Amino acid sequence: MDSIEKNVKILLASIMKSEAYQEYKKQEEKLKQDPGLLEKVDRFRISNFRVQNQSDPEHMFEEMNRLEQESEELRKIPQVNAYLDAELAVCRLMQKIFMDLSNGIQMHIPDL
Repeated sequence: MDSIEKNVKILLASIMKSEAYQEYKKQEEKLKQDPGLLEKVDRFRISNFRVQNQSDPEHMFEEMNRLEQESEELRKIPQVNAYLDAELAVCRLMQKIFMDLSNGIQMHIPDL
């Protein structure tokens, strides 16, 4: 195993031991206790992903409004709110890691 693979495994283990990830797994288990609610949250997350990655700006505004209303309703449910907050914390942790890696590697990338 080369040093990069070894260090990636160490990084993964560190992430899984982090407070953010542990809280996420705890909230995920709580949400799994209500399969109908988990399904509702998963549908919302899939829709949110699609809106953020779609190339059809014509319908994007309406879809974002619909998602915002759906998010407000879902977030009124304490276990959903806790789960989405925990998920966001893990996403922010991952973003920071990616940014630190990107900033630490000196590559010439031309401006677009």
